Amino acid sequence: MEPRATGTRDTAGACDGFDDRKLEAFSFITAGLSWLSSYAVFRWLLPVMRFITPVFRVPFLGWEIVLRYDEVREVLSQDKEFPVSWGEKMVEVTGGPDAGGRNFVLGMPRGDEYRLSYEQIAKAFPLADVTKHVYRLSKHAAERILAAHGGVEQVEFDAVEKLITAVPTELCETYYGIEIPDKVAFARWTLPVSSYLFGPPLGTPATSPPADAELMNSAAACLRRLIRHSIDRAKNGSPQLGVVLPELIRMQRKDPRITDDVIHAQLFGMVLGFIPTNVLAGGNILDTLLLRPPFMERTRAAALAGDDDLLWRCLREALRFRNINLGPWRICSKGYSIAAGRFREVRIPRGAQVLASTQAAMFDPRRIERPHAFDPDRPDEDYLVFGVGQHWCVGAYIAIAQITQTFKPLLKKQALKRVEGRRGCMQRYNVFPLHLHVRYRQRS
Repeated sequence: MEPRATGTRDTAGACDGFDDRKLEAFSFITAGLSWLSSYAVFRWLLPVMRFITPVFRVPFLGWEIVLRYDEVREVLSQDKEFPVSWGEKMVEVTGGPDAGGRNFVLGMPRGDEYRLSYEQIAKAFPLADVTKHVYRLSKHAAERILAAHGGVEQVEFDAVEKLITAVPTELCETYYGIEIPDKVAFARWTLPVSSYLFGPPLGTPATSPPADAELMNSAAACLRRLIRHSIDRAKNGSPQLGVVLPELIRMQRKDPRITDDVIHAQLFGMVLGFIPTNVLAGGNILDTLLLRPPFMERTRAAALAGDDDLLWRCLREALRFRNINLGPWRICSKGYSIAAGRFREVRIPRGAQVLASTQAAMFDPRRIERPHAFDPDRPDEDYLVFGVGQHWCVGAYIAIAQITQTFKPLLKKQALKRVEGRRGCMQRYNVFPLHLHVRYRQRS
C-alpha cells in the first residue's frame, strides 16, 4: 500500500495555532538536556556520583535519581511502589474526562482496566504483524525514500526529517491506518505532547502546565481531530487504510466495551509511543555512529552482510551510548527503601519523583562488563533501552523491525558522513532530534 502524498508544512501552522517554528527556536533547556544526555556525562560525571551514592537527591524539586543497575531494575520492577506519573496527563491530552479522554496502557496501574487494555493492544498489534507487515512496510518506505536520490553521484539530505522521522510516520498510515495528509506536520505534533507526558515531572497537570502550553495543547488537539476523523471515515464506508484500525473496528463489532473513545485512546497512545520514541532512538543512533567511526564500521558491515540480527544488535549497542532519554520517571507511592538491608540502603520518601536512570545503569561496571567498549554481543540483560517490568515497551518488536529496516539501506551507502557546518550537527526540540544533514556517495 502506497502512502498518501505529503502536503505542505502550512498544514502544521494552520492547525489551531500550532506553530512549528517554535520547535526550531534555540532553547537553553534543549542545550542543557542535550549535554546531560551526552556520553561525556556518563563517562566522567556519573561514575563519581554513582560511587558516592546509588541515589542522587535533587534539592527543592523532590527528585531522586537512581544511578546503579540493580537499584534501577528494582524500581522499575516494583510497579505498585513506583507507579508511573503520567496517567492523569494521558487522559488530559486525549480530550479530558468530559470529552472522551482515556488513559493508555502505559499510564495505567496494574488491575482489571490495565489487563483489558493490554489484551486489546495485543490483539490489534499481534506479534505476527512484525514479520507480516512492519518489516515489509518499513523496508519499502526506507528504500523508496533513498531511491528518490537515484542518478545523483553525491547525495546530501536531512536524514532525521526525511528518513528517520518519515518512516515511522508513514507506518502510522500504512500499518496503523490513520489518514495523514501531512506527515511532517503529524510527526511534529507528537513531539510537544510526548515531552509533556514523559519529560521531567513538576507536579500535576493543574499545577505544572508545560513550558509552552499553547503549543502542547494545539498539538494534542490536532492529533485528536485527525485520529477521530480517521476512525469516523473507516466506520462510514471510506476505503480503509492500514491494518490496525480495521482490526480495532472488527473487534468493536464483537465487544461493546471497545467504544470509539477506546479506539481513539489506543491509537493515540501507540502513536505517542512510536513516532517520538523511534525518532529519538534513530536520531541518537545515527549521531553516535557518525561520531564514532569504529562503531559505524562494524554496524555498516552487518548491513552489507544482510545480517538483520547482527545489525539490530549493533544499532542497540550504539543506542546504549546515548539512549532515548536518561530514564523513565516514577512516583514513590508510600515510601520505599531501595536495596533494603544492605549497606547502601536508601530511603525514598513518599511522593518523591524518581528517575530510574536506565542510561546510567547500562554503564554501571558492577553489572556491565567493559561498559565503555562497543560490543554488540552483550547479553540481553545488559540493555534497558525498552525498560523493565510492567511498563516494558509494548511496541518493542515493532520498533526493532522499523529501526533496523530504516537504517539498513542508509548504512549500505558509501562514505556516509555529516555535512560541514551547523547543518551537520544535530538540531533538537528538547531531547527530540529534528534535523541532521548527511552526505553519501551512490554505489557504483
